[in-house]
Amino acid sequence: MSADQQIWILYIEDDSGQARLMQKRLARAGYAVQLAASGTEGIALFDQHAFDILIVDYQIPGISGLGVIKRLAAKGCLPPTVMVTGAGDERTAVEAMKLGAGDYLVKDPDGVYLELLPVILERLLEQKRLAEAKKEAENALLQSYAHLEQQVAKRTEELTQANQALESEIRERKHAQELLREAHDDLEDLVAQRTRELLDKTVSLTELNTTLKVLLQKREEDKQLLQENIMKSVTSLVLPCIDRLKQFNLSPAQQECLLTLENHIDAIISPFARKLSSAYFNLTPTEIQVAGLIKQNKTTKDIAEAFSISTSAIIFHRHNIRKKLGLRNKKTNLRTFLLTID
Repeated sequence: MSADQQIWILYIEDDSGQARLMQKRLARAGYAVQLAASGTEGIALFDQHAFDILIVDYQIPGISGLGVIKRLAAKGCLPPTVMVTGAGDERTAVEAMKLGAGDYLVKDPDGVYLELLPVILERLLEQKRLAEAKKEAENALLQSYAHLEQQVAKRTEELTQANQALESEIRERKHAQELLREAHDDLEDLVAQRTRELLDKTVSLTELNTTLKVLLQKREEDKQLLQENIMKSVTSLVLPCIDRLKQFNLSPAQQECLLTLENHIDAIISPFARKLSSAYFNLTPTEIQVAGLIKQNKTTKDIAEAFSISTSAIIFHRHNIRKKLGLRNKKTNLRTFLLTID
């Protein structure tokens, strides 16, 4: 988010506690948040003020969250939008995205969605900025083409008139040939000048296109790096702790909380887990976790304690990892090799 530009957000939520909590969290991230307790109030605020982002809860008094999105989209003033739903309302969130919402969040009891929201907002703002830049470039290109067509039409008309005048002069005067040669030289100068202008504009458009490609490529690389870091942290740090907690004698309520936590983590990493798994040469989830701890320079004993299993089991996993990486019967250090393919 730009430091010299204030981003205004309208958050429509009838739960005042949730609304204030969200407002404080986004304020810490540098956003200005206006609250509305109903869909009707939110639409009225849009008529008074232009907001950069809309966050709307699905279940609100009066006009529903979907109704707000439909009305603003019909007016042509729907900004980047995030639909907030409770667990089990994912279908409604998908419907909201079909109507024009950019993303959705599912409320969780631990408030993890509040930490995810700034990331989603930055992504939506970046998409908006890229779309606006692309539109500006396309408009500039269309204007340039239109201008060139006008110039060509104008020059064509001038050339036609010049040729008619020259033909008349040829019939009437003996020195018409000299006039025709002079006109021909003028035309060549005009064509050369127009060619240079076209070449200069082509170079400018090519440089602009190259810049846009570089920006898009950098955005994709940053996205991939973020996915890899999340996947590595979850597989090497979070999942082993969950596995260890399962070994304890937990109450039913604690087991239910642990299961919910595991399901949410799986939902978070599942969209890009398949992309990252190819980097680990078809390792199993357990082998990926072991490989992650090896890269952190953990010993076999440390890894066995993290998984609450015997050291012989970890040695067995290390053997399988070396086999799948093609390091069997080689003196290559496993940790060094894993770091090279990171």
